[in-house]
Amino acid sequence: SPKPCGMGTEPIQFRHDRRPGDDQLIVDLHRLGYAVEGDRFGEAFCEFVAETVAEAQLDKSGRSRVWFAELDEKAVGCSALVDRGEVGQLRWVVLLPEARGKGAGRKLVDLALDHSRSCGHSEVFLETTDGLASSMAIYERLDFQTTDSHVERLWHGDGVHITMTLKL
Repeated sequence: SPKPCGMGTEPIQFRHDRRPGDDQLIVDLHRLGYAVEGDRFGEAFCEFVAETVAEAQLDKSGRSRVWFAELDEKAVGCSALVDRGEVGQLRWVVLLPEARGKGAGRKLVDLALDHSRSCGHSEVFLETTDGLASSMAIYERLDFQTTDSHVERLWHGDGVHITMTLKL
């Protein structure tokens, strides 16, 4: 059953059951959640997200899982843990502006990390880019360490590709 989070009369609920349209929902949440981050998170970014969701094949492995944060039965965020064998990959962490500041972002990441531990992973890695202070603050508070940072061609042109790792 969904788990509540946050204070107030409308708690944020979390689900991980797969429903029709969830893959597109991940893309749509990125479109809405990253719109405030600037032009580099436009349509090419959403196409990139769609490609990564397809590659992950979330319905093929019980070890890979996506979580959705819901407010009034509307999805307001998501995160995922993609099984990569000995390690897990934290993916698609996004929260819409109206759901921020209630602890839901941290809860989404914690759910993925707990699942990774239950899968027996030795570590979790994530890939991100510069300029995302809210996400980076969560990762750093959880002791993710930057293991690589370099400029490369991203969906919007040249950008900083950051890899972070957390030992479990």
